[in-house]
Amino acid sequence: MRTLTLAPDVVGGWLQLPGSAVAELVGSAGFGFVCVDQQHGLIGDDALLPALQALRATGTPAVVRVPLNEPSAIGRALDHGADGVIVPMVDDAEATAAAVAACHHPPRGVRSFGPTRLGWAPPAGPPRCVVMVESVAAVDAAPAIAAVEGLDAIFVGPTDLALSAGIAPSAQLDDPGYRRMLERVVAAARGRGLPVGIYCASPEHAQHYRRTGFTFFALMSDAAMLLAAAKANLAAASGRTDVV
Repeated sequence: MRTLTLAPDVVGGWLQLPGSAVAELVGSAGFGFVCVDQQHGLIGDDALLPALQALRATGTPAVVRVPLNEPSAIGRALDHGADGVIVPMVDDAEATAAAVAACHHPPRGVRSFGPTRLGWAPPAGPPRCVVMVESVAAVDAAPAIAAVEGLDAIFVGPTDLALSAGIAPSAQLDDPGYRRMLERVVAAARGRGLPVGIYCASPEHAQHYRRTGFTFFALMSDAAMLLAAAKANLAAASGRTDVV
């Protein structure tokens, strides 16, 4: 079982589909970590434990993107055995501090202790708290967010950030103003020695964001990869050009 590491250059996978076989398959690919997405994925609490067990069997560190910044959601993900959480829609230092506190038992935090899976299958290290910067307000607050004691990493949600700024998501690689926002987040995180990551819609996005200064990357989800591969194979087998 590997300890979750998000720097200096780590590429992770992303699960949106329920099922332990899917989790085991993605976990066996060799990613540095795999995120189990409970915010926009189809993975409820009933499917979370099998996914985390399957990832543990492959030795791949697992993080859970919880549905919201709320102590019970964060605590349940960690009690199920996640190595860390990704907390969405965090816009300021106060919300960041609340997320960090929810990850830890007293006296460090406010997380309730229950010896469930932690009792027989503890994670390799302390829980990691990663907060998402995905709004203009969060970009403005990035230095204060990065300064919160106990925060382990910052993760950018590129599509929501683009929408918040009134930029078409398709312009993420080309818009100068968008790039400046990303550079501000990277500078804030790296100024505090924090890993800074981003979701990538393609390997090309990962290469682009690596040059921008990001230290870890999550590739497109299992669902996106499956759909893209299905369409590509259909087009190649049928000779059709209308499959997109």
